[in-house]
Amino acid sequence: MKQFRKYKIAIFALMCFMITVSAYSKTGKSDKKQEADAAFKKEITSALELWNNMAKNRDVTHFMDLFDTTGEIMVVGSDSGEVFKGRDQIEGWMKMLFAHRSFSWDMKRIDIDHNGNTAWVFMDGYMIVTNDKGKTAKFPYRFTGILVKARNTWKWRLFDGAVPGGH
Repeated sequence: MKQFRKYKIAIFALMCFMITVSAYSKTGKSDKKQEADAAFKKEITSALELWNNMAKNRDVTHFMDLFDTTGEIMVVGSDSGEVFKGRDQIEGWMKMLFAHRSFSWDMKRIDIDHNGNTAWVFMDGYMIVTNDKGKTAKFPYRFTGILVKARNTWKWRLFDGAVPGGH
């Protein structure tokens, strides 16, 4: 009976040790994953800030540099007919827009996620449009974007903007 009791104590101690080691290793992985996710979100947030600054400064050349080099890039605006595919179409539309207005976004909600070298972002907030005379209009706006990582830089592959209904 005493021998059986010794085995029970040894088994109990081993189980406690295994649970502790298991919990510790999961915590370590979780911390590393959290750090990686935080770093990733910081990169995408920087890409959003750059997007915002280039549109606000009406800098077509640098704005276009934010896009991937593929011919499959796409921008969908919030108005009927505003669907532009490929660098030439997008650049032509941006030149027309930036000729008399600047754009920026007051990003109230930003959701970011990724899978490998592909990321998506959802923004809900306001678009701020400023014309040549300095008059500003602010209205509800949201967009979804898909970015791909190329040469350690996040590049836009798709922008889809919308004015939410009910506003």
